[in-house]
Amino acid sequence: MQNSAPNHAQLLDARREFLSRGVVENGKLPQEIARSWQRCLDNGMEVGSQVRTEILTRQELLLKQEANHLLLAQARPEMDSLNEQISHTRSVIVLTDHEGFILDSRGNSEFLDDSQRIALIPGSSWQESLRGTNAIGTALVERTAMTVQGAEHFLDRNHVLGCSAVPIFNAHNQVMGTLDVSTDAKLPQQHTLALVRMSAQMIENRLFTASHAGEYSLHFHSRPEFIGTLWEGIAIFNAEHRLVAINRSGQFQLALAHDHLAGLSFTDLFASLPQQHFQAAQSVIFPLQTSQQARIYARMELRQVHAKEQPAHNSRPTSRTCAASLQMLNTGDSRVAQVISQVERVLDLDIPILIEGETGAGKELFARAIHEASQRSKGPWIAVNCAALPEGLIEAELFGYEEGAFTGARRKGSPGKLEQADGGTLFLDEIGDMPLSLQARLLRVLQERSVTPLGSSKSKPVDFVLLSATNQKLREKVETGEFRRDLYYRLNGLTVSLPALRQREDLRTLVETILQTENASGKVITEEVMALFESHPWPGNMRQLHNVLRTALALSGPDAISLLHLTGDFLADLDARQDERGNESLTSLTAEAVKAAVQAHAGNVSAAARQLGISRNTLYRRMREMNLI
Repeated sequence: MQNSAPNHAQLLDARREFLSRGVVENGKLPQEIARSWQRCLDNGMEVGSQVRTEILTRQELLLKQEANHLLLAQARPEMDSLNEQISHTRSVIVLTDHEGFILDSRGNSEFLDDSQRIALIPGSSWQESLRGTNAIGTALVERTAMTVQGAEHFLDRNHVLGCSAVPIFNAHNQVMGTLDVSTDAKLPQQHTLALVRMSAQMIENRLFTASHAGEYSLHFHSRPEFIGTLWEGIAIFNAEHRLVAINRSGQFQLALAHDHLAGLSFTDLFASLPQQHFQAAQSVIFPLQTSQQARIYARMELRQVHAKEQPAHNSRPTSRTCAASLQMLNTGDSRVAQVISQVERVLDLDIPILIEGETGAGKELFARAIHEASQRSKGPWIAVNCAALPEGLIEAELFGYEEGAFTGARRKGSPGKLEQADGGTLFLDEIGDMPLSLQARLLRVLQERSVTPLGSSKSKPVDFVLLSATNQKLREKVETGEFRRDLYYRLNGLTVSLPALRQREDLRTLVETILQTENASGKVITEEVMALFESHPWPGNMRQLHNVLRTALALSGPDAISLLHLTGDFLADLDARQDERGNESLTSLTAEAVKAAVQAHAGNVSAAARQLGISRNTLYRRMREMNLI
């Protein structure tokens, strides 16, 4: 397990010591980092060396993706979910194979220069022997989760990165690949690894279920509330009640070695189970004893679909299960209910919908729910973030291109997003950031219902429903000439506004809904934390709430979510808002009021501050001014 990371000064001191003497005093560096540095030195690598770039050709990449198509199929939904949680940060999510070659990536790489950005695209390699100490390559060598921050990277070139990678194992304890988040080294990283661990565990569980066929699956844990979560054990049995496979969590709980599982029966692992549990495969949770007389809780499921190989690479987008429906999003807020009612009246009338709302308010999720509710739900769903694409690439991305249209163009060209959306829905997120030059071309497509790829003179007919979203005031941009008036009126057949999270009436229901999506229904959240949630300004809106809850779940383990499991950034946002409110009345805050509040809460300064409507720091300052501390 990786030791706690040194602070920056200690790290630089350890680095100087290693480079001058070839050794580092014990305890100055995490052991995994020290071992990796030594391997780099043994391989003749120098810290100032240019990074050895190894990028697969397109054909080689396709072969890699084909060989790992099951891993890709199970990982991509989790990568999308993780990306939603950290999309407000400068981060790139990366999936690699067992050799360290990137199979897929997504996120915001604007903090990197061109060569560094290329290093995080599919086809690039992050083997430790090529790129020195790094989270992906070193995690593969060490077979453990790794965070490599800034100067912990052996090569100077990689010091701009802070990376957290977690190996993904199959049920036979073989490494299938890694999941990594790479971000700006200057940003705080204290909770990133926990989020990556959770996503990697979800991928492992999905891989396990998709890889093994059987009649029954037993889901178990020593605590009943953990059944259905990331940490449950899963054992799959055939019709004769023989063990087909058991996931790593199950092996750990039952103290089994993965190489001693062949031929085991249900009764080799557990006390006898009544036949009706197998026949009915009930969804109820029941107590069960292991063969070692330990008490656990379990749920038996009859498997409706046996595992089978996923289809190979498919060039056309395919429909996938949506994370929400319009009904699921209607969780008790009157403004959201009104928006949903308006949308339902124009569904399937070919009316473009413009969704307004602050960053993180759930615009893309809402747009996806509209698509799923429409008659085009079986067609492709194509989402484009106009703010995330470099201006030089967005035209090719939207309109596609023919072979030889520009230097670096793929052979046989590539269809654009507009063409890929044919028969389905095109979602243009952050439409207000689309360059003016492209606004005219998009308008022409919407008018003529045809698209002309770059380098081609032939138009291709397209038929899609257009949804767009913005966190800006498009009408104001129209008045200043930054957005075309004619395009604006093409986009807003119906304009709806999603309320900010701080304005919503259904916070507690939203929290429960998010816990359900994280397989944590029934998780206890203390009233103290819920009170903080209800008074928080939520500048990151739904995305921030989901991120806070996901991190708190990772940090709390089996315990109730309390103040101990909330991040510093979250509390800092709360303190800033309370200070704004509290400073106005601070001068009228008497010593008697302060004493009474502190005494009423038995010395709990946090609770007293909330009662007084100020932050903890403000209360401490006031108490010092009054010589109360």
